Amino acid sequence: MRSYRQFSLLTILTICLFSKIALAQPALRAQLFGEADAAMQAAGEVNASILAPTSYQQAADYYRRADQALSRGRSLDDIQADLVEAVRYFKQATERTEIARVGLLSAYQARSDAEEAKASIYAMDLWREAEDTFENAVRRLESGNMNRARSTGADAEALYREAELGAIENNYFSSTRRLIEEAEDDKVDRYAPITLAKATQLLADAEMQLRSNRYDTDLPRSLARESNYEAQHSIYLAGRIRSVDDRDATMEELLLEAEESFTRIAGNLDFVAELDSGFQAPTETILARLRELQADSETLLQRNEQVAFLENELASMEARLGDESEQRKIQEQIQQRFEQLAQVFTRDEAQVLRRGDEVIVRMGLNFDSGASVIRPEYFSLLRKIQAAIDVFPGSEVEVQGHTDSFGADELNLRLSEDRARAVSQYLLANMDDLGATSITPVGLGETVPLANNETPEGRTRNRRIDLLIRPNLDVLAAALRGL
Repeated sequence: MRSYRQFSLLTILTICLFSKIALAQPALRAQLFGEADAAMQAAGEVNASILAPTSYQQAADYYRRADQALSRGRSLDDIQADLVEAVRYFKQATERTEIARVGLLSAYQARSDAEEAKASIYAMDLWREAEDTFENAVRRLESGNMNRARSTGADAEALYREAELGAIENNYFSSTRRLIEEAEDDKVDRYAPITLAKATQLLADAEMQLRSNRYDTDLPRSLARESNYEAQHSIYLAGRIRSVDDRDATMEELLLEAEESFTRIAGNLDFVAELDSGFQAPTETILARLRELQADSETLLQRNEQVAFLENELASMEARLGDESEQRKIQEQIQQRFEQLAQVFTRDEAQVLRRGDEVIVRMGLNFDSGASVIRPEYFSLLRKIQAAIDVFPGSEVEVQGHTDSFGADELNLRLSEDRARAVSQYLLANMDDLGATSITPVGLGETVPLANNETPEGRTRNRRIDLLIRPNLDVLAAALRGL
């Protein structure tokens, strides 16, 4: 009996011990793997598994070994040693992705375009061949063989472009052609001829654009999407119009149905849509309310960013600028000058935003298509821009040029650079006393869109010039001290 009790006691103690270990396992893992998890996440965010596969794979192997060792109850020293190596290789992979982005920029952009066109689905064989070739280029770059890497990268770029074209043809064009054929077989042209004709013309335009410039796929893809939409639209319209002919509905009922949707939108924007004179007046009111909401949303976003910035920068600013009261005064001075700047422009001229210590002046300045010559009508706006720069003396100023996504990537980048340079040169030529202020033109092409490039309104918003002002905090601090 005694030996049985001893056995039972030993069993209970063993169960308790293993239970405590099991309960402690998540906390132990979090403590051990915290730095490695953060390094792996950082590497994942920059696509290191694609752009630095050798380093990333080495990191992943060490990470996996540590994970398996922990689950098997191995030595903590061994686990920590593997995790140290995992962190080192994840960080190395993250650093090497930047080298790959620069060294294989064209191939990487082509890969992104092919991926957006869903080439992995609609041009599977070409996509796989391009991926294998790109991986070879990246591995050669990692090993230091720059010339072979660039040569292989050029091969990958060509394959990605072919895959993108194949995907656009199979995904967008083929499905839209079938849809238009179905509409024609269903005699949709009897009931919605304008809409069906628009779908047909858009598809023809898309095919022509794709043939004329194989490296600009954004425009043909957008036209093909519009064509697909209009083809489906024509089928829907034909069905509704047929219901009138079949006496299932009256024309008045169709119009009232449309008005009901419009009225619900207006109601949610807190006004009554009066449609006794048509849709024009309430449409303008809805657009005005939407612009107000958009402005409010951007203001809230920048305030949230500002709060986060101030929380993160408090410690470093204290070391750089002195005591906390001086920091507050400098932030107050920046805010006062920011508010002063915001009053300079009308809504149509420019929008003034604050991001941390930086100030962004988003200009309502447009160029003729494909041109970089400033139209005379914007000279008065640029005079105000000069006054805006004077509000923050000694600052660093970037004139950033942006385009929409239509047009070849390289041409858009060059055009954005030319436009930024034109604005910079105008400012430099017309500002007598810049002091320590520097003005630098930067072209960003189509890489930083504000809105959807699939709509005319979105493309207009994306074709812009932004003025980025980085205030000189030392100048502001000196002004506070009376130096």
